Amino acid sequence: MEIIDSHTHWGHSLSLLGVNATTRELLEQANQSGVTKIVVFPFPSAAIADRGINEVLLGEASCIEQFIPYYYIPEDLRPIPKGKGFFGGKWHWVRGIQDCSSCYDVLEDPSLKIFIEESEEIDLPIVFEEELIFTKTFMEMTRNLKVIVPHMGMLGGNPLEFLDTFRDVQNVYFDTSLASSHTIKRFIDTIGPKRILFGSDIPFGTMKWEKEKILSLPIGDDKKELVLSENIRRLIGI
Repeated sequence: MEIIDSHTHWGHSLSLLGVNATTRELLEQANQSGVTKIVVFPFPSAAIADRGINEVLLGEASCIEQFIPYYYIPEDLRPIPKGKGFFGGKWHWVRGIQDCSSCYDVLEDPSLKIFIEESEEIDLPIVFEEELIFTKTFMEMTRNLKVIVPHMGMLGGNPLEFLDTFRDVQNVYFDTSLASSHTIKRFIDTIGPKRILFGSDIPFGTMKWEKEKILSLPIGDDKKELVLSENIRRLIGI
C-alpha cells in the first residue's frame, strides 16, 4: 500500500528554539515507516523572515524525488506561482498570531478576492490554518477552491465544530496530523474517507505513530488506502 504524508515541515524554525526538520530526518522517518512521498512546506517563521525560502524548498525538492513541495503563501497574498513545480499551498494565520489568533482584517483586504480568483484558476489545494469563523467566512468567498484543514481543526477550534460546519462542503478536506484515533474515526464515519488525508506534522509528530493511528482504525483496507494516499494523489494530480 502506497503511503503519502500530506503534512510535514521542512527546514529551520526561527521561533521554536532552533528546531530544524532536515531532509535527512524526513527521509529517515519515511524509510522507517514505509512512506513513499512527503508533502513539505517551510516553517511560518522562516517563510515570513525570508521570501526566498519557497525557492530554496523548490530547489531541494528538485533533488529529492520523495518530496512534494508546497508554496508558503506570504502575507501579501501572492498566490501559488504557475508552472514553478509546486503542488499546493500552505496558508498559516495570515497577519495574525501564529497558532493562536486570526486577523479578520485580511477578510476585508481587496487583494483577497484576487488571491481567491487566481487560486481557483490554478486549482491546487491549500492547507489552510485559521480559526473556525475565519475559515467559514473564507470558504463562503470561494466557489471551488480546495482547502485542507490541518489537524482536523484542532488548532483553530473544536474539531467537531469544524466537522459540523463543513460536513456538506465537498471542497473542504481534513488532515489527520496529531488528531486522536477517535476523532479521525468520527470524521470518517460522518463524511466518509474521501475527504480525509494522512499527515504527520513533523517535527511535532512522527510518521510511524501517525500512520499507525490510521492502520489501527476499524475500517476496510480500501478506506485506509484512500486516507493514506489516494485522496492526496487525486487532489494534487499525481
